[in-house]
Amino acid sequence: MKKVFRIAIILAAVGLVAAALVWKFYVNKPHEDIDSATPAYSMATEDIWKQYNENPKTADSLYTGKVIELTGNFTRVDKNDSLVSVIFVMAADSLFGDKTISCQMYQKHNDEASALKAGTPVKIKGYCTGYNDPDIKFNKCSITK
Repeated sequence: MKKVFRIAIILAAVGLVAAALVWKFYVNKPHEDIDSATPAYSMATEDIWKQYNENPKTADSLYTGKVIELTGNFTRVDKNDSLVSVIFVMAADSLFGDKTISCQMYQKHNDEASALKAGTPVKIKGYCTGYNDPDIKFNKCSITK
């Protein structure tokens, strides 16, 4: 009986150490700093839009989960509470809503994004969260110079 109790104590200790390591290195890992990250791709908004419309699955596998730098003439800035999004309207559709590339800004870049004038060229770096037909979504975005 002592032998079984000893084995149970050892297994419990190993389990606690394993759980602590998983928590420290997997669950509690720091978030990637998108502001200082090197983009995996740099492209025009028209290029990424074309790729997503030709083959959404292939484009999703290439771009989702990656930091991408986009260049283009934006259409408008949307403000919703503390969230500011820079919107590139790629196809106007009055019936179902515009088809867009939406870049949700980091809160620290809200003032800079709000000061942009519609129709001017801008370069934005952000984390691609994928294609939500008919929109391509980015978050954690910042304006790059």
